[in-house]
Amino acid sequence: MATTTYLSQPAEITFAGTDVTDQVSAISFTLGVEPLTATAFGDAGQRMVAGLQTVEGTITMYAAYGATEPEGLIAGEIGQGDTTIVVKKDSGAVSATNPEWTLSNVMIANNANSYEVGQLQVYEVSFEGGTWVRDVTP
Repeated sequence: MATTTYLSQPAEITFAGTDVTDQVSAISFTLGVEPLTATAFGDAGQRMVAGLQTVEGTITMYAAYGATEPEGLIAGEIGQGDTTIVVKKDSGAVSATNPEWTLSNVMIANNANSYEVGQLQVYEVSFEGGTWVRDVTP
């Protein structure tokens, strides 16, 4: 059985239209759909169909200050509900082996700030809602 191992390091991450690849230490997201029941009389079990798309996740960015730096970008997106996050696996053309995920209209409800002696300051930003597209077309 063939096995392939990938380094968990996306090549490109944009947040609200700004490339933040060099300022992100982690990103995780769960994409799916809401299950809706379509069970009818006479069915022997539950039958489900896909409802609206679901998006939830977190992104960890190193603290830096300025309009196009993480602190300013995050502050400008809190409560807007229209943030776009794009994650691309590798540099180069989008393809079946190099997918790109676009998470649109996600809600960033808050930004937790913490300071710790001797540690790099990071922002752990949660997001949810919106829609998603997985692009594999060159």
